[in-house]
Amino acid sequence: MSIKQRLGILKSSVLQTLWALFWKGGLAVCCAVAMYVIYLDAKVSKQFEGNKWQLPVQVYARAMSFYPDQYLSEEEVLWELERLNYSRVNRIKGTGQYLVQGRTITIFRRAFEFYEGAESPRVFTLNFAGKKLANIVDKSGRRISGERLEPVQIARIGNETNQDREFVPLAKFPNVLKQALLAVEDRNFYEHHGVSVWSIMRALYSNIRAGRTVQGGSTLTQQLAKNFYLTRERSIIRKINEAFIALILDYRYSKDEILEAYLNEVYLGQAYNQGVHGMGLASEFYFAKPVDELEFDQIALLVAMVKGPSFYNPRRYPERTMERRDLVLRLMAENGIISTTEYRQSLERKIEIQPLKESLLQSYPGYLELVNRELKELVPSDDIIHAGVRIFTYFELQKQSAMEEAVVSGLPYLERRFGTSGLEVAMISVNAEKSGVSALVAGRQMRFSGFNRVLDTKRSVGSLVKPAIYLTALQQDYNLGTLIEDAPLQVTDASGKTWSPENFDHKFRGQVPLYEAFSKSLNIPAVNLGLDVGVHQVAQTMTELGIQSDIPTYPSMLLGAVELSSFDVAQMYTTLAANGRYSALTSISAITDSAGKTLYKHHPERAQRFDPVSVYMTKYGLKRVTKSGTGKRLNKHFPSVQLAGKTGTSNDMRDSWFTGFDHNTVTVTWIGRDDNKPAKLTGGRGALELYIRYLKPLNPQAIVDERPAGVKWAFVNKQTGKQAAPHCGPAIQLPLRAELFNPNPSCQ
Repeated sequence: MSIKQRLGILKSSVLQTLWALFWKGGLAVCCAVAMYVIYLDAKVSKQFEGNKWQLPVQVYARAMSFYPDQYLSEEEVLWELERLNYSRVNRIKGTGQYLVQGRTITIFRRAFEFYEGAESPRVFTLNFAGKKLANIVDKSGRRISGERLEPVQIARIGNETNQDREFVPLAKFPNVLKQALLAVEDRNFYEHHGVSVWSIMRALYSNIRAGRTVQGGSTLTQQLAKNFYLTRERSIIRKINEAFIALILDYRYSKDEILEAYLNEVYLGQAYNQGVHGMGLASEFYFAKPVDELEFDQIALLVAMVKGPSFYNPRRYPERTMERRDLVLRLMAENGIISTTEYRQSLERKIEIQPLKESLLQSYPGYLELVNRELKELVPSDDIIHAGVRIFTYFELQKQSAMEEAVVSGLPYLERRFGTSGLEVAMISVNAEKSGVSALVAGRQMRFSGFNRVLDTKRSVGSLVKPAIYLTALQQDYNLGTLIEDAPLQVTDASGKTWSPENFDHKFRGQVPLYEAFSKSLNIPAVNLGLDVGVHQVAQTMTELGIQSDIPTYPSMLLGAVELSSFDVAQMYTTLAANGRYSALTSISAITDSAGKTLYKHHPERAQRFDPVSVYMTKYGLKRVTKSGTGKRLNKHFPSVQLAGKTGTSNDMRDSWFTGFDHNTVTVTWIGRDDNKPAKLTGGRGALELYIRYLKPLNPQAIVDERPAGVKWAFVNKQTGKQAAPHCGPAIQLPLRAELFNPNPSCQ
């Protein structure tokens, strides 16, 4: 065989070997690519079809409700509308607007998904007369039984991803926003298959001509793939992965599903340590309004920021951001998205961005601590919580603001006036009807999420115990006119120790009527009464009022030698304010999951623990405290409003307490020092001062108690403690048990 033939055979053999290697290698590569695509497909599908994001927990205040004959002022409504960022206009055109004409307020309420279900936008008018809401009419002029505003969002509790977003369905995004985004970022979005070769070639040509990167070729689908599944690494491998994922997304899901995901995923800035993701949250973050209320220039600004939210940060670089916004507006006009007139009007508008507020988590840390503790008990699953639960609370922003202002102005005033320092505070308000906590200040540093003095500080409560003594007695054979001994007293316990209580003023009055001992917070009559009815019985009354901790049963407990938290005291007095009906306090009214399904609904279960007659007379005593007793300063500030309350002062004036309530709100105030040194304040000087300051900007409603059938009003002689004719000596009209009432009393 010749050399030529041998070379021919060798060449043929080499070619066959190379071909075999080529097709086998190619087949292997194809198999590898196919397997990788299958892996990517599973990964993409799992994340896209599951919970795409860890959504923050959204916490809402109570929704302001309206009903005819409601005790409500126009100022309260206008205050709430301002906090909800409603616009006052001369002519209502859309949601988020209101009109004031005389004593009427017309509101175009936004759509909102309440825990009972979604409610569409609606127009209604509130008509006021006197101090009440006279009636409510709909847009047709027909009277309706009730309406409400959407609640203010008070917190967004994030997660370990440090991403924050407000999920908005595609249908709720304005068409103008969707059209503008596509015109600027991906005009062929509905034509390509996830990757646009023409866009890549066009971008490559522009970049070569400019000598630098001036244009990107990524489609919206590729951008979503990068943001959703990949890192920010710049490499060929990442671009290949991006293209594969984009193709998979486009094959598996509709264009609208991809666009919805993009609109909710796109990064648009930073709020402290939280990334702002999605057009919905960005609208609230930059303009404090829902995305469907944005003006054309505001839409253009958000679309402009997609190119680079740090570079086009309107707070830091307003000039370059406005140039980019104006470019987007021009593209919107050129593509027929807005008219020429709308384009010119939008160009004239300056960029107005909401100030960067404090983190919502730092706004009301004391209240949110209570919410968090309850949430962990009600929804123990972290997976459910991180899927975006919404918490509806009893929080009332007006009361919280008034409470914070009272603390800010009141504590320095007290320190200056009484020569003290280092005062701390705990305040809590409760809606007595719902047993819902409506406001809470956990300490002087109200934005500090540290020690919660309302929930965790337990201090001697002083005379706040006394209503439990009188309630116990009034359930037995005592009445408000019963005479009680106020004279030197010594009590010897089982160990032989002697206790000699004294009145605050170190005076003795002899025989005093029960109602007077109650209102003036006299110590010795309270001890005598407590010993007569039994210390154990008083402790049992406190337990039935809602105190869950063990109550000591030694005699000094009758003067407040028992340590309770402000939360405990609020529970105790809320039961009294609710006419003896107990219901556990809570901050949460309802919880829904991300789909709107109700996970929890609070149903106040009222247990009637006390005889209504006894509670009615006890509340009478608490009212007299504010009229002529230790809390009479209240009457000077609110002479036309019937309030009730009780002062409390512990030994050496270490703790200053006041608990007060109007028709439906119970408020507890504690002032003291963390080191337990004397605060130098009585309850009437210190805590009462903060309560007065708290009530001033509010609209307290006078207490109106329905008299139980078992109560009769009668004149009682102060000197004998018995029913008498009104002309017989010093007499006072008091509520008595009906079975003790004498329709024809003589002089006694």
